[in-house]
Amino acid sequence: MKARVHIEVTARDGTLVDTRDCHNAVMREGARLVADLFAGRGRAITHMGVGTSGDAETDAFTTTGLANVETDGAPALAGGTETAIPPEAFQAAEIDDTKRLVRVRVRATLPATAAVGTLREAGLLSRGDDGAILYNRVTFAPMTKGGDHELTMFWEITFPYGDLQWLM
Repeated sequence: MKARVHIEVTARDGTLVDTRDCHNAVMREGARLVADLFAGRGRAITHMGVGTSGDAETDAFTTTGLANVETDGAPALAGGTETAIPPEAFQAAEIDDTKRLVRVRVRATLPATAAVGTLREAGLLSRGDDGAILYNRVTFAPMTKGGDHELTMFWEITFPYGDLQWLM
């Protein structure tokens, strides 16, 4: 499993203000989320979120949420830091027979009033009645989102198929 995200901050007139391209790390509980699908206990990815922590992931990959705290002198983000991802935002899975991958793409946008401030991390979440599970997380160079900017993330998640012995 592998994913990458393209992030765009745009002004109200559609002008591109800033972009980032990064690869994510799957969190331990995110991997469990996918593994639980085999037992019929899995939950869907329901939200996209952002945060203020640019801290690198530890080797345990146990981060459970995205931070919204003062970081390096920059205040916490103003407004909401998550947005629900409607089912229609997920494109139908594509099969790439050349690379032996199944690819899923999703796009979601935080409105202008959300997450105003300095962003350093993002992730996909599964939110339920018992809280949220952080599936994956990316960190990136700080980017500023003003109160008149939208932030759109384009996620691409790939799942390999075939003889996967090379993963061992």
